[in-house]
Amino acid sequence: MEVCKLESCKAEASLVALTDAAFDKDDGVRRQISQSLYELGCHNTEQVLSACFDFLLKHSQLVQGHRTVILQCMERIVRDNISQLGQPLAKKIINLASEEMIKSSESALGWKEAASNLLVALGTRFTDEILEDILQKLQPGVVPQFFVVQTLANLSVANVHGVVPYLTTTLQTMLPLFHMIKQDNMKWAFTSAMGLFSKSILEYLATADKASKPVLSRDAFAPEIYAAYKVLFGMWLRNKDAKLRSAIVVALSHMVHLLPPDRMDDELPRLIISILGLYKKRCEPYHVTQCLRHILEAAVEVTSHVPETQMDSLLPQLHHQICLPVDCQDPLSARNQQEVLQCFTILSHVSIDALVKFLLQKLSSNNDKARVGTLTVLNHVVGSGYKALESKKALIVSGMKQSLQDGDNKVKKVTAQVISTMGEHGYLQLEGGSILVDFLVQQCALVPEEGPGRRHHHHHQAPDSDEVRDEDLRELCEGILSFLVTLDRMDDVLWPFLLEFVSPVQHTNALAVVCRCLEQVGNRKRRQSLQYVLLNYNERLGLPKPHTLLARLLAVSALPYSGQGRGLAALNLLQVLSPNIHLDVVKLWDEELPQLSQFLAEHREDTLPQKLWEDKLFFFLSRTLETITDEKWTWELSEEMTQHIHNYHSYPREKAFLYKCVGIVLGQTNNKDVINNELQEMLLSVQHNEALEREGLATGIGFCAMTHLDDTLAKLDDFVKMDIVKKTASFFNILKEKLDGDMERVKSTLILCYGYVALYAPEGLILQRVEMHILDHILSLSNTKVLGIRVETKDLMIKLTLIKAVTLIAKAVYANKGRHQFKFNRREEVLSYMQDLIASESKAHLKTRVRQSAINACTHLVRLEPRLNEVESSDLIRSCLEAVFSFPPLDNDKRKDTRKLKEREVLHTETITALHELLKEFLSQNLSSEGLEFIFKHVQEWMTSTKDHERERAVEAMLALLVFYRDRFKSVNVSTFHNLGLLVGCFVPRCADPVLSIRYMAMDSLYNLLYIQIRYEGCVVNQPDNLVDHLGNIKEQLQNPDSHILFQICYDIAKIISNKLPHDQLRSLLFALFEGLSDYHATCSSATSVVMNTLVRKHGEGLKDHIPEILSNLQSRMQTITLEQVRFSVIHFISILTSQCLPGVLSYLLFRPLPYDKYTSAIWQSLAREAKLATTTMDYLLGKINDYLSHDDRKESSAKRQPSTGTSETVAVIYALTEMVSNPESVEAVINLYPKLFGTLLLYLSFIVNERMSELQGRGVSKKKKLSLQLQNTPNINVWDSSLEALKLLLSRGKTEEVATIMEDEGGWDLLKSHEDHQRGVALLARASGKHGASYLPDTIRFLAPILSNIHEHQRVTVAVFFGELLALPTVQELKVTESLVSSLLRSLDDVSPTIHWLSIRGLGNVALGAPQEIPRYAEKLLAAMVGGMDEKTDLNDLIVLEAMAGLVKVLARLDSAHVRPILPSIIGTVEPFFENESEKLRAAAFSVFGSLARFGGRQPEPAFLEHVHSSLVSLVLHLNDNSPDVVRACKSVLQMVGPHLCPEGPGAIFQGELLEQANVRYWEFIAELSKVIVSEFSDRIGLYLNSSMSFFKSMLPEIRGNAVILAGFILQNLPKEYVEASTDDNVCVAIIMMLHDVSPCVRTKAAKVLGLHRSF
Repeated sequence: MEVCKLESCKAEASLVALTDAAFDKDDGVRRQISQSLYELGCHNTEQVLSACFDFLLKHSQLVQGHRTVILQCMERIVRDNISQLGQPLAKKIINLASEEMIKSSESALGWKEAASNLLVALGTRFTDEILEDILQKLQPGVVPQFFVVQTLANLSVANVHGVVPYLTTTLQTMLPLFHMIKQDNMKWAFTSAMGLFSKSILEYLATADKASKPVLSRDAFAPEIYAAYKVLFGMWLRNKDAKLRSAIVVALSHMVHLLPPDRMDDELPRLIISILGLYKKRCEPYHVTQCLRHILEAAVEVTSHVPETQMDSLLPQLHHQICLPVDCQDPLSARNQQEVLQCFTILSHVSIDALVKFLLQKLSSNNDKARVGTLTVLNHVVGSGYKALESKKALIVSGMKQSLQDGDNKVKKVTAQVISTMGEHGYLQLEGGSILVDFLVQQCALVPEEGPGRRHHHHHQAPDSDEVRDEDLRELCEGILSFLVTLDRMDDVLWPFLLEFVSPVQHTNALAVVCRCLEQVGNRKRRQSLQYVLLNYNERLGLPKPHTLLARLLAVSALPYSGQGRGLAALNLLQVLSPNIHLDVVKLWDEELPQLSQFLAEHREDTLPQKLWEDKLFFFLSRTLETITDEKWTWELSEEMTQHIHNYHSYPREKAFLYKCVGIVLGQTNNKDVINNELQEMLLSVQHNEALEREGLATGIGFCAMTHLDDTLAKLDDFVKMDIVKKTASFFNILKEKLDGDMERVKSTLILCYGYVALYAPEGLILQRVEMHILDHILSLSNTKVLGIRVETKDLMIKLTLIKAVTLIAKAVYANKGRHQFKFNRREEVLSYMQDLIASESKAHLKTRVRQSAINACTHLVRLEPRLNEVESSDLIRSCLEAVFSFPPLDNDKRKDTRKLKEREVLHTETITALHELLKEFLSQNLSSEGLEFIFKHVQEWMTSTKDHERERAVEAMLALLVFYRDRFKSVNVSTFHNLGLLVGCFVPRCADPVLSIRYMAMDSLYNLLYIQIRYEGCVVNQPDNLVDHLGNIKEQLQNPDSHILFQICYDIAKIISNKLPHDQLRSLLFALFEGLSDYHATCSSATSVVMNTLVRKHGEGLKDHIPEILSNLQSRMQTITLEQVRFSVIHFISILTSQCLPGVLSYLLFRPLPYDKYTSAIWQSLAREAKLATTTMDYLLGKINDYLSHDDRKESSAKRQPSTGTSETVAVIYALTEMVSNPESVEAVINLYPKLFGTLLLYLSFIVNERMSELQGRGVSKKKKLSLQLQNTPNINVWDSSLEALKLLLSRGKTEEVATIMEDEGGWDLLKSHEDHQRGVALLARASGKHGASYLPDTIRFLAPILSNIHEHQRVTVAVFFGELLALPTVQELKVTESLVSSLLRSLDDVSPTIHWLSIRGLGNVALGAPQEIPRYAEKLLAAMVGGMDEKTDLNDLIVLEAMAGLVKVLARLDSAHVRPILPSIIGTVEPFFENESEKLRAAAFSVFGSLARFGGRQPEPAFLEHVHSSLVSLVLHLNDNSPDVVRACKSVLQMVGPHLCPEGPGAIFQGELLEQANVRYWEFIAELSKVIVSEFSDRIGLYLNSSMSFFKSMLPEIRGNAVILAGFILQNLPKEYVEASTDDNVCVAIIMMLHDVSPCVRTKAAKVLGLHRSF
């Protein structure tokens, strides 16, 4: 369809309105108006620009801000649509802008600038017109306005080829004016203009090939530019205004290229000096440097020699600039540095000699910043690759040496970068280049910071971003070395020079990168030829010898991941160096070393098995020595290694490894002198205070003893016999002086050496020497003699080494094949030593390994023959248990050092593990029930300790023994497990221990005990038993600390025990359990009683012979039982169940003090065990509650009697009912009375909530109720909890547990308790009861129905809620109780309470859900109720109306047209007023009702219905973008339903599409499409829709007003050509325009956007 244009008057009005509102007070509105004007201008450029032009012309007094906005809009339109603008209008705008620009106001800078920018935008096309206008304002002899000059300057850049040809005449006019200017701002304008003119001229000359007219030459501009230059440089540059000076400097940057060449030599000296002087004034350095660069470039272009003569001035100033720190916050600072470097590049072409000389002199400066700057320039110059530098390379290399001694890390960093650049450009091959490489290696060797200090350093150094840490420098130099090694030209520089850094220990940290570099170069050379790798020691005397290389690289490979993986790098280098080590090993190492590297590749530092790795290296060394058959070479290697050891005092782990390597090498040597000398050297070189060194030394000596036992022992004996008291001038006195003076540590080293000698000595020799030659020395060294008396040492190191040596000896003896014929006579003596050491340790803490190591030693000693007797075993076990069980856990240690805490955790674990291993060793020697009982008797007392950690360790130890016993048990010729009952009885209380880990372990112990019993019964190994395996399932529940759950678990345990325990063990089990009744922990004693009761129920007959004994024991036990619960359980255990209870007893019990004590509670519970008695009792109690609830408070005042005691009695009844129902045996009675119990408790809960609320609100409460409230508030009495518990128990006993589950899961109990949410709680209870308690509902309804006529409102409310919710359930239809419920609620519609009226409507609406097929039967009454509800005028008006609408929707969904059509108009008429209600909920509900009426319109909708749809359509569409999501959803749903009634193809289709679903998100798009359909399909109703839209312009909701504007605007945009209702059209236009003045910014924004849509005027 053709779309017509709006009439010109409408267009003019819209544009006037937009321009008039363009300076709105809201930023968002202003932006939208500007955007609308811009969009309109893109489609109707001339019309919009004309409107803006006219607006500015007519409103000459418009505020400046408003004019500025209009001018900015015009500039934006012109800039993007200049081609659409005609010349006539352009001239008008040019004149306007020109006048605006030269207005006299000095404060309107923004306004004038906007006008200037508009002229510049126009000038891109209308250059002549602009120039004509501007040049008229540029008259000779008259200083022009500021913006005239600025506009002309900007225009020259915007349209280079259009303006530059006219610049000569322009400049001729402007030049005389320079001398007339007095104001700084005008000077700035002229200066900036000259800079831009020069810039545009340079661009003009550079793009001359693109010009359409003849091009002017550079000479054409030179005179004028030179004249201007003379003023700017000669006069204005001295001005104090910093802004002006900066502008002059920027302008000169461009002007200098246009100066006459013949003037350059004259001007350059002054110009350079003056510009350099600006560095000292307040002028941006970047602009100065940039200007200087342009000057130097211009000088080079004309081949001037002036720069060369000015080097002495240029170099210091530029050097000072490069030394300035870069400000990260100022982007010009970094750009200035780049400009400075460019200047140095130009100067290198001017005079390389002067530059290099200057830089090398500056390297010796005392200022670190000067040195850094110098090196930065040098790096840049060297990196430029300028050919003239070739002759200066040697000089630069020599000059760099002075920087190598600098101690400042910043200088070192730049030095390293310069060296990298020099290496890349071939400097390092020259003489002295190796010194520079040496510098890099020295930096790679810097020690990295570690630990907390490093973090502290980082924290404090963070603010200084320029800080260069040692670690940063090291990483940089490593990267540079790794880069240099990739350059082929560096091979001869690095090889073999870098080998000199391998051996010195001070270069250890650089070893990784050095080895990798050597490996890469060596591999390249080796691929060329093997001879290129061979080292010439005659040429380079500093190279390390083969033995030195092997010793060094092998030592660091022990820790392959340390120092950035230097161990792996060392191994790889060894493979490259193999021809230099020994030619015989080349083949072997080519096979072995890759395997070692592969092993390392398969692990990480945290997963590498260190001992296995060292063993692999030892094997590699042994293979190497076997391959090299030269004896001399071998002992030379041992000598080199021992000499090498002295270098590793700061590397104890590598030193320890070297000791072991020496031992390996000595084992391959037969020269006794060498062996003697090297052993002596090893003993002399060790640092005895370093544990790793001592361990390594002892292991190395042990390795030597493998082949030279006697020689090794002889050397150790020499040391032992040394007289360290007398100072005789003997060899040993010299030796003593060499030792560190701490003889205790020397002794410990010797002791350790003897231990490892015993471990590694040959089997055939050690047993003969172990006691006399080894043990004697160990024991004598570990003790001190004072006056001939042996005194045990207190030195911790000697204690630990003594224990370790003893352990090693025991291991050696046990591993010896001849141990069975060997009698270790001194075993008891050594054991005594170990026990003394254990006993001497503090019980208050565990800080050393003495305890753990000594117990471990005892374990190895116990294995040796002969076996210990019972007394010795008991003594040892007792002392070890006390030593391990008694020390406190780590939790009591308040240390803050996490690393130490971790070490302590490991020590605790290992100590306990050592004890377990000792106990297992004893058990393995007597693997029987007797042996198990022997150990258990020692552990048993610890299992009942009051200290958690002692019980835990005891149970843990027994569990470990039981697992061990079960694994090792053999059922061959075994007796019965006669102590099973005793063991089980001791573990049962621990299953309920307060400590979770103890519970777990006790359960595991029972599991293992029962499986051991199964094995005793003859079952095969690993044969499963389902009953015992069930203990595993029970164990998972132990983590719940709830006592009820623990008791249930104990009950399950008891059932399993009772099934698996032999009958003859019952007595011993029970008596063990009786001990548990007195357990310190309540849960344990209670659990014991549970197990007792369970066992007796099943096995009572088996105890008939032991009853007197049992009762006697329990009678005496009762005196020691402190826990009431346990005593009560014992009473139940030994007493007969309670007999029948009479009504008189009930009265007495009801007057017992509340809350009931445990005995009274037990009695009440016992009354519920017999069904008949329970039913009678409960019915009696319920009668009392109902009498109380039906009591009329109003009659109380007229009564002459005092208030009865019924109140307190009612509370007691509730408590009694709770106790009775809590008995599981009350099920039958509960089922019989379920409806009455349920209804009574529900009403009583409602009563409590109401009374509490009345008290809080201060309403009148009867005296009787006050007594009730007072009683409820009595401490320890909580009638609510008791009533709620009774209800929960009722649900459980009545087989409706699912109801309780739903209430629990959905928070129903809390809802019931809250006055605000009580009704929701009742409703939830009704739903749950309808689903899972349906069988009780008919009787429950009959019981509750009369309550709706009750005088108490809260009871009526509760029943109304309950009945209403039931009607929503299908169950009521199945039970045929719908009639009763509906009738009850219909009667309640007349209730005086609005709340009950509301609840009744809600309930009646639910009929559609629960009994939809009954809706036609009640249709008339239900519809009348709902429609009537919408007319209610009460305090709950909105709630009732909402409920009526919701019910109406549900009811209508179940009715056909016949029932609804008669009252359809009435319903619509009632609902429509709510469409625009302020309440979001009411609007959403009203729309939902309207949508549900759509299906009653029929296939051929009635005209009346269609009229309602059309009249409501606008409202529906507008509310699609409502603030309420509920309203939006409702409107979408309604439109989908009523759409087909309008037209199946037009609106109907759009209301069924995807666009509707996203209408609130894509609202503008939706309205655009909808308006097209409306205009095309309902042209006769356009007026209706427009008028309806306009009616919403006055809506109270801003969002709806804005939406109405959008709809009206889109309809107007799509009006058909034949549309004739111009009056309506005009009215709408006017109305939309008026909305630009709405109070809401969002409405004004939408109105502006709508006006911007009308792009075709």
